[in-house]
Amino acid sequence: MRWFAKILIGFSLAAGLALAPARPAAGPALADGIVHIVQPGENLFRIGLAYGIGWEAIMQANGLASTNIYVGESLIIPVAGSGAATPPAPPPDPTPQPTAPAPDPTPNPVPAVQQSSYLIQPGDTLWLIAQRFGVSVGQLLTANGISNPNYIYYGQVLRIPGANAPSDAPEGKLLSVAGQGQALPLDCESRSAVDWAGFFGVSIGELDFLGKLPTSDDPDVGFVGSANGPLGQLPPGDYGVHAGPVAALLRAYGVNARGARGLSWDDIQAEIDAGRPVMTWVVSQVAYGSGVAYTAASDGHTTTVAAYEHTVMVIGYANDTVTILDGGTAYTRSRAQFLASWGALGNMAVLWGKS
Repeated sequence: MRWFAKILIGFSLAAGLALAPARPAAGPALADGIVHIVQPGENLFRIGLAYGIGWEAIMQANGLASTNIYVGESLIIPVAGSGAATPPAPPPDPTPQPTAPAPDPTPNPVPAVQQSSYLIQPGDTLWLIAQRFGVSVGQLLTANGISNPNYIYYGQVLRIPGANAPSDAPEGKLLSVAGQGQALPLDCESRSAVDWAGFFGVSIGELDFLGKLPTSDDPDVGFVGSANGPLGQLPPGDYGVHAGPVAALLRAYGVNARGARGLSWDDIQAEIDAGRPVMTWVVSQVAYGSGVAYTAASDGHTTTVAAYEHTVMVIGYANDTVTILDGGTAYTRSRAQFLASWGALGNMAVLWGKS
């Protein structure tokens, strides 16, 4: 059984380079603030700029008696749910430290002429995203209506205020699709089909679907062999079924489905952009492979088959990566690898729409 883990990204930055000396508790910390780990070269003024608040507010939230801070120290940033505040004049320069240069008294203004979007990647935090785009965390909170600033998640799309987005920022889309691990070794097509139908609000049992598929020695006509067979065989051995019979059965259940071959990446991207996942035929877990010609004895029909034929759903993309839902497990592959694996079986898929 596979499981689909939605990756939750903690909002705190990576652990600091050194432990901070203990401070006496001079005042209460805000329970709903963000925790920031002081990095080399930072001071209160620069940290305040990053979050769109004044350095005095950070001092007050942490009960600091002076502006001296230490690498690795945890600071409460009181920005929960608030927008960017105009930072006041910089604080008095504390005793010089090798890791904390004097603050720049002139903050760089952030242009606010348009909105860009950003697809959150593994390892991202709001602080890192803000630094990348040259905006404050407070501005990100306001622009996205985030009520709990302590967590963001992989696949979330953020609106980025301002026009200075870097050219390499990931763009794309990720759909929220539920999936489960398949019940039998070779019934991946049934599992993918019922999960795909479930996305559109039609509930079908995996084994019910499998039992209603036609059987044949031709995978373009029906299921070949046994769903309990070993992996990696070619027809007429235990194999599986192609898109045509799957789409036909989905239509019998009332799902608007069509099977197709010879599709392109643009076809898949258009479906994802429209908010619809795509069921695709690939090799193993979207691995490299090659197809071979097979002619069924029953009808003389020739089709392309591949060892370790498998089905997965494409549920998202970002720049040159593709997000896959494989049963109950989500993972990414490079677009080049996905296209090679998908191409081994003739770019075959089940999509939303009439046949």
